[in-house]
Amino acid sequence: MKRFLFLTLLSCVGLCTHVMAEEKKGDRDEEEDRSISHAPVEVEMLNDEVMLHFMTSIDELLILVVNSKGAIVHEELISITVPQTYSLFMIDIQSEAYSLRLKGDNIYEEFTFYF
Repeated sequence: MKRFLFLTLLSCVGLCTHVMAEEKKGDRDEEEDRSISHAPVEVEMLNDEVMLHFMTSIDELLILVVNSKGAIVHEELISITVPQTYSLFMIDIQSEAYSLRLKGDNIYEEFTFYF
C-alpha cells in the first residue's frame, strides 16, 4: 500500500512538473513573438527630438506633425532607400498632444505623443 501511494505521489509530482514546464515554455514563446517588430517604422522620443527608425526602404514618405487643434506644425517629404534612423527636431512648440502621421507607399502610421 505504501509503495502504491509513493508511486501515485511521484507520478503526480512528475505530471505537475511537466505541465508547469510546458506553461513556462508557452509564456516564453509569446514574449519572444511580442518583442519582434514587423512594423516598417518605430518611433522613439528623446527630449525635443523624435527619432524614426525605418526598417525597410520607402520611396516617398510624407511626414506630418499635427497639433491637438488639427493644424500642421511640421510637414516634410522624404525618401528612405536603406534602413536608417531619421530625426525630427521639435523646437519652439507648445506643451500639448501631437499626432505624427506617416503616409507613403503601402504605409500609413499614426502615433500620438506629448511635449
